[in-house]
Amino acid sequence: MAAEQKARAVYENLLNLTDDPCVKDVLRFLREREVVHYQRFGETLMYVEEYCRQKKIY
Repeated sequence: MAAEQKARAVYENLLNLTDDPCVKDVLRFLREREVVHYQRFGETLMYVEEYCRQKKIY
């Protein structure tokens, strides 16, 4: 999850460095993709933690 946060920060910094609208569009798309990845990894982590807390019956 840290990789997604780092990539998002890199895209933010690159957005601040450019004024080309096409490049900004691509960087915004990539930034949003990282946000979605972060959210999905967080959801998956919650499911895994919940599964690990459940009592296992064999």
